[in-house]
Amino acid sequence: MTVRDDRGWYARPMLHGISKQAVPLCPLCDSPRKRSLYEVQEHEYDNTTDDRFNMVECLECGARFLDPRPADSELKTIYPPNYYSNVLEASSAVDVEEAKSGVFHRLGLWMFKRRIRPIEKHLQLTPQTRWLDIGCGFGLALESMYQVHGIRGVGVDMSERAVSICRERGFEAHAVKIEDFTPPPGMKFHFIHSSHLIEHVGSPLSYLKKVYDLLEPGGLTVFITPNTQTWEARLFKRHWGGLHVPRHWVLFNSASALRAARRAGFEHVETSFSTNSQFWIWSFHSVLCRFLPRNVCDSLFPSDHRFVKSSPWLVLRGGFFTAVDMATVLCTGRSSNMAVILRKPRV
Repeated sequence: MTVRDDRGWYARPMLHGISKQAVPLCPLCDSPRKRSLYEVQEHEYDNTTDDRFNMVECLECGARFLDPRPADSELKTIYPPNYYSNVLEASSAVDVEEAKSGVFHRLGLWMFKRRIRPIEKHLQLTPQTRWLDIGCGFGLALESMYQVHGIRGVGVDMSERAVSICRERGFEAHAVKIEDFTPPPGMKFHFIHSSHLIEHVGSPLSYLKKVYDLLEPGGLTVFITPNTQTWEARLFKRHWGGLHVPRHWVLFNSASALRAARRAGFEHVETSFSTNSQFWIWSFHSVLCRFLPRNVCDSLFPSDHRFVKSSPWLVLRGGFFTAVDMATVLCTGRSSNMAVILRKPRV
């Protein structure tokens, strides 16, 4: 199957039988004890792969992960040209100032302020604070932190295009994998942030250990990630939007996140919960694709790059599901969007 549109800029066939990598041990606790939950399959994009993947659960820590998962060599397959972050980068490259005035940016700024609020209780943020944004994309978090606290942060992202846009916005950024990032000699960060990145990597434990090395003693890090311990994850199961198949390789609950953090040497400071309307949209898209034509599902609950376009329907839909998430936090004390705040011991 090939995607078609007027420009054809993302048209390419759906692949079958891509390269995969077995995951014999839990990526968080190294336990070989696991159970199969269900098979999962891409539904958000129709130009990646139609392969089925096995979602398993670790019987020791409760982490969930794909086994097997796509091989590292297939990253360009599972992140297509029209992947939403790529589209955001492409659009903002045309006019950075126009991107700042868009609905998606304003919504992102509001969400950033909400998720950074718990950090402010534990770390004084001043223009002298050294902070690192891992997976910075085209610089939304860097821009938000500068607007809110006047801090010029550093970004790291594997996309050279994203990094060039960050630089265009006036920020220091590096096109490199975080494992290969080396700051100037003697430089450590007070604060390290990542949003919806840790679940995309093959070894979250290695990621956390690298972050630990980059932090000052007493420094804080926060990673935002899906939380599997919610009623909607249990309700939707294989259709839950937080799975983001096949790009989310390892998924946490609050207990497994804490266990991995302690293995990396961190002290747990706080786990907070916030909203993420997109998980609902992906969930309903997956369910409806079982009964309705693809184009109908895409119109009602767009799951690919179209969900970042500014439109009244986007605002209304996102606002409704945001309200649902807020009610969930109020009633249950948690949501499907989890921010884990950790501190490097002061020695």
